[in-house]
Amino acid sequence: MLNRRNFIKAVAGTTIAVPSILSANESVKKDIKFDEIADVIIVGSGVSAHICAAYLAKNKVDVLMIEKMDRMGGNSVLSQQDFAVLNSDLQIKAGIKDSEELFLNDLNKAGAGYNHLEHSLRIIRNSNEAYEFAKSCGVKYADKLKFLGGHSVARSVETIGGGGACIKALHEFFLANRGRFKNETKSDEIIQDENGKVIGISVRENYRFDRNLANDDRQNLSGVKKNYKARLAVVFATGGFSRDVEFRSIVNPRLRLAKSPSSLGQTSGALKQMLKIGAIPTQLALSRFSFGIPTEDLIYGIMVDVNAKRFLNEDGDRQGLSNKILAHMEKLNTTSYPTIIFDSTGFANSHDPNRMQSFIIAGKMKKFDTLDELANHFKLNKDELLKSMQTYEDGIKNNKDEFKKDLSKIKNSSMSKAPFYAMTAAPGLSYTPGGVYADINMRVLHISNYEPIKGLYAVGEATGGVHGQARLTSCSIPDCMTSGIACAKDILKGV
Repeated sequence: MLNRRNFIKAVAGTTIAVPSILSANESVKKDIKFDEIADVIIVGSGVSAHICAAYLAKNKVDVLMIEKMDRMGGNSVLSQQDFAVLNSDLQIKAGIKDSEELFLNDLNKAGAGYNHLEHSLRIIRNSNEAYEFAKSCGVKYADKLKFLGGHSVARSVETIGGGGACIKALHEFFLANRGRFKNETKSDEIIQDENGKVIGISVRENYRFDRNLANDDRQNLSGVKKNYKARLAVVFATGGFSRDVEFRSIVNPRLRLAKSPSSLGQTSGALKQMLKIGAIPTQLALSRFSFGIPTEDLIYGIMVDVNAKRFLNEDGDRQGLSNKILAHMEKLNTTSYPTIIFDSTGFANSHDPNRMQSFIIAGKMKKFDTLDELANHFKLNKDELLKSMQTYEDGIKNNKDEFKKDLSKIKNSSMSKAPFYAMTAAPGLSYTPGGVYADINMRVLHISNYEPIKGLYAVGEATGGVHGQARLTSCSIPDCMTSGIACAKDILKGV
């Protein structure tokens, strides 16, 4: 019996008759006049784009990288860029015993078995090579390891200066090796030859992203139309679609209510271009949330909904809590996010007091001397709020919480000691694990026969099925970097 993974392996390399309706492709055009030519065109400018571009440029390949926004880097520049690496120099120096098996178990546990094994192994086995290559390009890492949540051992390195510094270093390396870059240039359509091979893209130069449009991909007509030819390949490194409320609400209605801290350019336009020529969509309904506050601290407080009522056990991970919050908001038919409340003891129990203080300084969390002030600020019914707090207090006294919170873990926190601290609990969709399916050389496969679409690659968050149900912390960067290098190496085979 073939399971899902074996099915993909079994059909790879096998020719399957393509129904005429699937082989019809309006992107196949003849007698196109090309305005620009490069060996490789990379669409997008985040870390997966840059590492791929840097690797190719170092090997004397003529690369043109385009970015639709006025700034390069996409979501990558917003990232802290912690980087999980197996057998790094820092792990060896610290004498940490790590293994492929340990790392794989951690990835599978987070992914809940939804992640494709071949891509987990691609990340693990090539993480150190990618780390060393990034260093050779000028990316700097701190001389210490992080032991982050979900990992069995300390294996994550810290990028000095975060995503901004990383992209800056890679970009300088790319340009120094004769790479070419154009911003405000948007890919509109993939161009194929009569045999279905991808030979270029149709773009708009001088494109201006308009944040005020409901759907920029569909409504924005700015820019000058041009055709770019790629002698070897087109690489889509276009990230996810977390900012595309319209599209994400179709693939998962619950995501309609989530906020997104992602770059404004995270729309589904590039994904749709690949789907249009037959790429396989995978796991588009999955999501990864950020929460705005370390979720391990929530156990010291309570969360109340728009009616000032508790509705969940606050002890949970951000993925589980976010899903419960959005489901509860759907049930209440409200767009108002819940409120997190700590009393002074609960606030002081935070595992990172300095970070909590920084939330107050930034205005993200508010401090109140009285519950009247708190209720007024968050527009909560004071009587209902007092009732919820009293019920919680009674549960502490009787060691029995109505939502089965383990009260032995709350370190004497309560809801009785002023001042009180509160903030909005708004799940933020920061990453979309779904995308197109690619093999381990990052060649995009066709939905009709599972064969690579010649000349088309996808890397990083543009691909799907890599992380499964939830992406393990600090595993976006090894995915982006190893996929970018795998893609570059496969393209170099054709040089």
